[in-house]
Amino acid sequence: MRIQFCLLLVLLSLLAIPLASPEVEDPLNLVASKTLPEQSSSQTVIHENFLPKNGPYEVETSPEMILLSWWKWSEETHSDWPDDDAQSRLGELGLEDDTVSLYNEQQGDGLTLEEGLNLGRQHTRQQQTLTLNGSLDVVSNDDNQWFLRFPVEMTPLVNLSDNTVLYFFITEDIATDNHGRQASHLVRDMKPEIGFSNQQGNTTKTIWEIPPEHLLAAGVDLESNPYGWHITLAFFGESEDDDTNRLLALYHTSLPTRWENSTTGHFALPLFLLLFASVLASGAVSSAMKRERGMPKLNAEWVAGEHPIAHFMFSSGNRKVTVKSCNAEQPWHIKGGFKTKRMAPNSELSFSLRFKEQHDADCQISLGLEVEELGSWTQYLRLSSPVRHPTTEGQSVETYDQEASNGESNES
Repeated sequence: MRIQFCLLLVLLSLLAIPLASPEVEDPLNLVASKTLPEQSSSQTVIHENFLPKNGPYEVETSPEMILLSWWKWSEETHSDWPDDDAQSRLGELGLEDDTVSLYNEQQGDGLTLEEGLNLGRQHTRQQQTLTLNGSLDVVSNDDNQWFLRFPVEMTPLVNLSDNTVLYFFITEDIATDNHGRQASHLVRDMKPEIGFSNQQGNTTKTIWEIPPEHLLAAGVDLESNPYGWHITLAFFGESEDDDTNRLLALYHTSLPTRWENSTTGHFALPLFLLLFASVLASGAVSSAMKRERGMPKLNAEWVAGEHPIAHFMFSSGNRKVTVKSCNAEQPWHIKGGFKTKRMAPNSELSFSLRFKEQHDADCQISLGLEVEELGSWTQYLRLSSPVRHPTTEGQSVETYDQEASNGESNES
């Protein structure tokens, strides 16, 4: 009990640890958050692949690229994958509808993967052009709608052109449509953003958002399906003294889940409840084992003869036992009195009881016991009538006595 008490004190102290809950602007609730990753290497290329209507849907990949798979055939195939952003992407870049591959926004149909990556690197920044610091937050509003927010600070390191655009691409790692098609890194949602300063040294402090209606329309439900999503932030535009459209900055990471930044405080209450239940279960098992080792075992049988005689055999456990009383339920009556009997631990005791007369009904016996450290108990034994079963044996069933003493209380 002392060990259990100390453990309970330790568990209760866990509740004193404050539950970490970052402050966010009301009325929004922060669900999950992570720091924006470092800017990707200039050798990393965005490979945009427009999937064919009839497959295949697998695309060759490389550690040096970020794959964006586009689908534009939902109307023709009745697929539930979104296709409006794919059509929009082709239109804003002035590309033909049969375009297959882009590498950093440069058309690369018919090129091998290595050739495409080399093409993309010709249209990427060679020096760092901007910095972006902040976090990626999953939040919920009063209507319990989940969406994305980006509290950031962005600073251009050179003057950027007015047509510089930040694109948010949300991709599903493994997407399956209603017809069983599967595609990797399928673009579920695209959102352009131009709300930042383009001038060198000007820091923009802002919060970009991808609203809930935007996400739900694209099939992105972060509440019911929080895993298997990535987001890519890609800045495309021109810098001073360079009129070539390039990939200026690239950030790529998985969307945060509520478990990524959990602290000890988040697990304090569940851990306390789990360990507390374990303590209770351990105590119950320990008590049951203690009782099992300490309680005596009782057997009885009828002795053949003219008068009904029952012979009882007691085997004590690891506790002293005092047999205080012995009574028979009507219509049976014990002949003579019953004297108290004492048993040492791990010993045996035999005695016989005579009955005044024989009956057809079963003989039910109750024995009052005092077991050291376990209190008062009553053992019940039922013997079939010797008229029907002259050699039947009986075994005991123990219960708490209503006036237990010198042991644990008689609680249910």
